[in-house]
Amino acid sequence: MVYMFYRINLQYLPSVRLADSVVIEPPYVHRRRKADEYIVYLIKKGVMYLEENGETVTLQPGDMYVLDPRYIHVGVKASWCEYFYVHFRHPDMEPLEEETEKGLQKLLLGNRQASVQSDIFSYEKCEGQSLYLPKSYHIHDYSSLVKVTELLNEAMERNITQLENYKILLACKVLEAFVEISRSCVTEETVAYVEKQPRSYRNVQELLNYLNREYAADITGQSLEKEFGGNFDYMNRTFKKVTGQTIFKYLNRVRINHAKALILNSPLKMSRIGESVGFPDEYYFSRVFKKYTGKSPTEYAREGMNGRKNGK
Repeated sequence: MVYMFYRINLQYLPSVRLADSVVIEPPYVHRRRKADEYIVYLIKKGVMYLEENGETVTLQPGDMYVLDPRYIHVGVKASWCEYFYVHFRHPDMEPLEEETEKGLQKLLLGNRQASVQSDIFSYEKCEGQSLYLPKSYHIHDYSSLVKVTELLNEAMERNITQLENYKILLACKVLEAFVEISRSCVTEETVAYVEKQPRSYRNVQELLNYLNREYAADITGQSLEKEFGGNFDYMNRTFKKVTGQTIFKYLNRVRINHAKALILNSPLKMSRIGESVGFPDEYYFSRVFKKYTGKSPTEYAREGMNGRKNGK
């Protein structure tokens, strides 16, 4: 089975021509056409019967589907249906086909891991990012479905106002809905992949989330053994195998990134900053900070202030 996604370059917003909802009822059926744009359907109520590129497609509530401009599509059966539709173009959107479920899951998991391990205080994730939008997907998670519905309703409102820059705001809401759909799907796929891996591998995913969330706590090898119920040395070896870093190297990087943000954006003293990110000893904080940045906290603060004065 081929699992199909579209890779969307997020450096560009979609150009959205239409975003609305509609109710169709018999005897209406979609006319035969080959659109010059992508069309996304999200079914709210009822059922829709289509054929695209010779393949029959039945869509029910919670289903989303991307109609591809490369293919002819047509309605094959009249039915009552209420649905959202979005007609758009994008300068860098391409079909991505992975021949196996494992290959797809590995790709999506790698993308999710890179995001989770990224530096939230840098420009690292501001450029060169891709969104993986499934061609066909049923939104199982109710909270995700509600959020996507709300976003598409907001997109419709943006298109009605027609105030300045309304098409940009429309595109942003549509893109946000696509991101939510993608996240929901990727979560399902990666969970399915991770559940097939040894328990130790799944622990790494849980540990990453824990370190990102609890970085300011007093975290030790013993506390991690208690939290995750395993031998720390084994956990550390597995963590390094998956992430390329030891547990405490990763934890220190997370802490230092938070410290850098506080140094530049808060009036706190260095001792208080160190304490708030998990370093109660000011001198140890300074030593670790310099190891990771090449500068002491004071030097980093001074350079940051000089940059502001110079308008950088």
